[in-house]
Amino acid sequence: MLASQKDFNNAVSQVKLLKEDPGNEVKLKLYALYKQATEGPCNVPKPGMLGFINKTKWDAWNALGSLSKEAARQNYVDLVSRLSASSESPSPEAPAADRKQPESDSLVVTSEDGITTIRLNRPAKKNALTTQMYRDIIAALQAASKDESAITVLTGKTFPWIS
Repeated sequence: MLASQKDFNNAVSQVKLLKEDPGNEVKLKLYALYKQATEGPCNVPKPGMLGFINKTKWDAWNALGSLSKEAARQNYVDLVSRLSASSESPSPEAPAADRKQPESDSLVVTSEDGITTIRLNRPAKKNALTTQMYRDIIAALQAASKDESAITVLTGKTFPWIS
C-alpha cells in the first residue's frame, strides 16, 4: 500500500525536526523525491553550468525519470522514517566537557558553551602550518562536527612581540 498524502505531509514536517544533519546526498534524495511527489517528472530546463547547486538539484530530480508521484511519495515517507529512527536512537557520545580533543603540541583545542576553538600554538614560528598541523586541524574539525558545537573558531596564539 502506498503512502497517503497525509503520511507524506507528516514526513515533510518530520524532516524539519531531525536532530542530525543527514548529509548532502540524503538531502538531494529528499529534494528529488519531494519534487517528484509534488510535481511529477522533472519538467524544467537544465540550469547552466555555473549554477552548481541548481544543476545538482536538477540532476537528482531528473535521475528519477518517470517514477510515479505515488511511488515517489512512498519512497520519501520510507526515507524519512529511516532517518527519524536513526536520529532517535541514543548515541553513546560522551558529554562535551568529557570529550577528549585531539592532542597536539602546536594546536590547543577547547570546546565549551557550543563553541570549539582551535588555536594555533607556534608563535615563535608565526604560527606557520606544518603537515602535521593540517592533519590535527582536520581531526579537530571532524571532532567539532560530531559534538554540540554551533561554531568553530580557528585562531592563533599572539606573537610574543605584539602587545
